[in-house]
Amino acid sequence: MNITCKQKNKPQVLSDNFTLECLLTLANQEEAQNKSVKALLATNQTIPGLGNGVLQDILYNARLHPKKKVKDLTISEKETLFTCIKETLWEMYRQQGRNTETGLLGQRGKYILYLSKDTAGQDCPRCQDIIQKENYLGGSIYYCPGCQKL
Repeated sequence: MNITCKQKNKPQVLSDNFTLECLLTLANQEEAQNKSVKALLATNQTIPGLGNGVLQDILYNARLHPKKKVKDLTISEKETLFTCIKETLWEMYRQQGRNTETGLLGQRGKYILYLSKDTAGQDCPRCQDIIQKENYLGGSIYYCPGCQKL
């Protein structure tokens, strides 16, 4: 059975069922073309397990600006995005969650976020540009203007 990301069948990100084909199916839909990458990935639980809190580092690792339009993504950028979704979330899982959150037993995760409220206004660890914070789509986005060009 070929699994794709449709409304009735939304595989969890860390499962083997969430594939590049699944992401491409979402990104290539007509209604996705004018959305930003953030809107595609982190609104309406399009991809279960992927929300704004983890999206920032995924896009940072993929070197994609959160406001970049889906229609402007190259196939290479989509492939990189898929890889970064998987790798970033696996790393968060391996490190027992983000350092900004506590687990069921009250312990903080060990994954240190690149982009968050704590890093806004600081130097980017990759290029030393200043990490920016903006309000966008009812929440905050964090990005490095040097690494994540719009």
